[in-house]
Amino acid sequence: MAKKGIEVSVRRIPLEVAIDGVEPMEVSSLASMVEKRMQDIADKTGTIDTLKLAIMTAMEFAAEVYIKGVDSGAKRQDELHRVNELILKLQASITNHLPTK
Repeated sequence: MAKKGIEVSVRRIPLEVAIDGVEPMEVSSLASMVEKRMQDIADKTGTIDTLKLAIMTAMEFAAEVYIKGVDSGAKRQDELHRVNELILKLQASITNHLPTK
């Protein structure tokens, strides 16, 4: 049996939305975010075509997710580099403090 979604409206278009792992209140919040972003794009571009606005909005959200992923990947690489440097320093420190025979 399919999960029943929550009813929301974006640009006066009624939608029934069910997203796994997202609570109904969160779905409403997401719909509001989409509505606002679509309005911002409409104001910026003068576009009134709802389909074009939807695609442009999806592209903006996708770009944000992509950029965050790239940024987090770069941060992760930087963190791994720092951890590796610390490991090397600890190994050197331990080696320098071992008793010699």
